[in-house]
Amino acid sequence: MYREGKTRNLWILETSARWLTSETSLTSTEERLAYARGYFDTEGGVPHNPAARFYIQLVQKNAADISKLKVMLEELGISCGKLHNPSAGIDDELRRFYVSARSHRTFVERVSSWHPQKRVRLELWLERQDARMKI
Repeated sequence: MYREGKTRNLWILETSARWLTSETSLTSTEERLAYARGYFDTEGGVPHNPAARFYIQLVQKNAADISKLKVMLEELGISCGKLHNPSAGIDDELRRFYVSARSHRTFVERVSSWHPQKRVRLELWLERQDARMKI
């Protein structure tokens, strides 16, 4: 474990534990949801501006890895968009997919986030959705 850079408060954990990358170790729904949560916390995004159109995206350079995540989410009942390269001219290896709008609530309620800023954004979005339903 080490701190990245001198000014950023970002810590990196590197491991050679093969079981962490093995799909066979993710047998229960709870384990799969926890894996998706960790993946989202490190490689996912939502809008910073609460007034912006809401989205949930996941981005990764390892195409096989992010493809497995997409399949896993879909098996958990979370619909996802197409896995694609958003900026082929800039980075040929980058891959991204969005969680479909119809599955935003399911993602927020089941996967959620432990990242302090992302969790607040997800909870704010959920509160707004619940307030709209009451009107």
